[in-house]
Amino acid sequence: MQLITELGAEHRLIESVAGSLVRFADEAAKGAAGAADVADFVRFLRVFVTGYHHDREEEELFPVLVEAAEVPADRGPLAVMLDDHRAGAAMVGELEAAAAEPQRAAAVARRIAHHLWEHIDKEDSVLFPEARQRLVRSGVNRLEGRSPSAEEEDARALGERLLERFPPLDDPEVVRGDGCIACSAFTVTCGGIEKEWWSSWEREYHRTLDEG
Repeated sequence: MQLITELGAEHRLIESVAGSLVRFADEAAKGAAGAADVADFVRFLRVFVTGYHHDREEEELFPVLVEAAEVPADRGPLAVMLDDHRAGAAMVGELEAAAAEPQRAAAVARRIAHHLWEHIDKEDSVLFPEARQRLVRSGVNRLEGRSPSAEEEDARALGERLLERFPPLDDPEVVRGDGCIACSAFTVTCGGIEKEWWSSWEREYHRTLDEG
């Protein structure tokens, strides 16, 4: 599944830039980073992340999952991912609006980093593995996404430069984890893969495994 492989590889850059946002937050709080840096982060996030990366998930991966694998679009993991995408885009707007206020920009940048890390963990540990299995099971063995535009390639390169300018930091406030149980939406707006995506035969199959 070329598209899923590419999306997973892009996560490595995005989660690293999230660490750069934490570094930026520390420096902005001390007055050592400013509006020009905010503009670069906003461009990367808007063009590459909420643009190229999320566009391909929403326009190329999710519809195939709904049509071929018959997973629901209006609830469960896909609805959670779409909510995350919208929330992330709104935060990027907040960061742009805070460019002239270093303390506020620092707080928003840190919030975006936390959001991106959790979102990536959801997709890497739940959505992508489940999607790959279900598509193959449904007879979809090839899935290719569109190539990036020149603007999107430039934004990717900008992300690499941001890593050099702001070497990524972890945030001790964040505990990352795998699986539905680590997702903040679990039991709130989503019942998890077992409840939302499993068919009756899957439930019977897993029940048999547990009993055996």
